[in-house]
Amino acid sequence: MPERLSAALARLARAATLPNALHALLSVTALSLAFRCFDGTLFGWHPFSMSVGYIFFMAEGLLSAWALRPTVSDERVRGIEAHALMQLRGTLFIAIGAGAIIYNKHRHGKPHFRTLHGRLGLLALILSAAAPLLGAVSFRKLGLIQRFPEEWHYTIKKAHRALGVVTWALALVTIEVALPHPAVYKPLATPLWQLSAGAAGALMALLLYGRQRRGDLLKGT
Repeated sequence: MPERLSAALARLARAATLPNALHALLSVTALSLAFRCFDGTLFGWHPFSMSVGYIFFMAEGLLSAWALRPTVSDERVRGIEAHALMQLRGTLFIAIGAGAIIYNKHRHGKPHFRTLHGRLGLLALILSAAAPLLGAVSFRKLGLIQRFPEEWHYTIKKAHRALGVVTWALALVTIEVALPHPAVYKPLATPLWQLSAGAAGALMALLLYGRQRRGDLLKGT
């Protein structure tokens, strides 16, 4: 029995270090990328805002949703409110970043959404608008989900969670595509940003997959 208990505690300790490692990785990557690429110009607001919006706030929003899944009642409501606030902050920065690059291209007479980065970014932007809207519908406290049939509620909530993950993953790919561009490339920092962004994506996938597997096991599937 003591051996089983110690093994269980060891697994819990490993599980606890994974989110903490991801928090640290997200913070360092987002803030170093944001401030290193910000040069005070209109264009500089684009990498700055997208880094903070996607790599930090949206990722932290996903982590907060991951953490609240096992909670119940009032604690769960507070967790959802904190998640929503985190995502709203991310959406604000994303809107600033999108507005900065769109206006900057317009001011210089350059075409919009012609590159791979631009097209992926447009799709990520559309999903970034759809995800919080679906989240608002999913939040029972707002009273919107009650307008739909009861049998739809689980599907709506599941769709919101899936859309959030897909949006962040797409945004991460979009950022990876942009990093080698001469406008933001930094000889020493860029390879580290690429590596850390990829590692953040892998850790997030591991966390979310583990959460899903534990839920399936509890359901007996």
